[in-house]
Amino acid sequence: MTTDDIYWGVDCGSSEIKVVALDRAGKLLLKRKQKTLFPLQDHVRHALSGEEGDLTPFVSPDSDEIKPGHRVIATGYGRKYISFAHGALTEIKAHYIGVQNQLNLNNAYSIIDIGGQDSKIICIDHAKVDQFIINRKCAAGTGAYIEELGHRLEVPLAHMTALASDNDKELSLNSYCTVFSGQEVIKVLMNGERVENIIYALYSSVVKRVMEMTTITTDIVVFSGGVLRFHPKLVEMFTEKLAESNPKIKTILAPNTQYSGAIGAAIHGQNME
Repeated sequence: MTTDDIYWGVDCGSSEIKVVALDRAGKLLLKRKQKTLFPLQDHVRHALSGEEGDLTPFVSPDSDEIKPGHRVIATGYGRKYISFAHGALTEIKAHYIGVQNQLNLNNAYSIIDIGGQDSKIICIDHAKVDQFIINRKCAAGTGAYIEELGHRLEVPLAHMTALASDNDKELSLNSYCTVFSGQEVIKVLMNGERVENIIYALYSSVVKRVMEMTTITTDIVVFSGGVLRFHPKLVEMFTEKLAESNPKIKTILAPNTQYSGAIGAAIHGQNME
């Protein structure tokens, strides 16, 4: 495989590091991910290097020197801390570029991205970001919220969608705070409530919190990010909620959705030339 003109995108999320490599034609050569650990730069380097013999942008395993023809662009939570990156861009721009490149949408649309520590709604109009809003005030409506309550329930994340789909009651969690929700869950369990109904209520609270961030007026909504990739019931519930106010709504789960930000960063690297 030639190593000429390869563009690397690194999405340094609060939970996971996602890496992609594109060739000059925009073909996706690889995608990798690993947990976000510290020192951050060392683990980003490991994610970029892969295993022995894998494609890597580095001249040698012990060097931060990038090979000629390779370009590394960072985005996400830790984007400013990667010294060997050729540039960085915001998550907002990265997700927009990544989604648009894969879907090539012509009409106005909105992106819902639920990350480990924040949630974002990005509105796209006339081929540019028109406005966006980010929830960073608390963990409500984020991957951390789902993960923490899943841990409290002793339910693996991979099982949550199937359990929520088997609910027989539309239970509500009254607290958005992760700490207080955890206490509420324990109390509800002590009263004999089914786990299926509690997980459904957890998903409902995420949908409610995100939808309260702003009014979505577009007829197309694209879901991006790892949380929505691994919780399809959550995508279904978002779609149902959106359809209540807009029967014409069309929802799309972005291809390579967990890697949308990394793909956007790599494409930005191409466009810098």
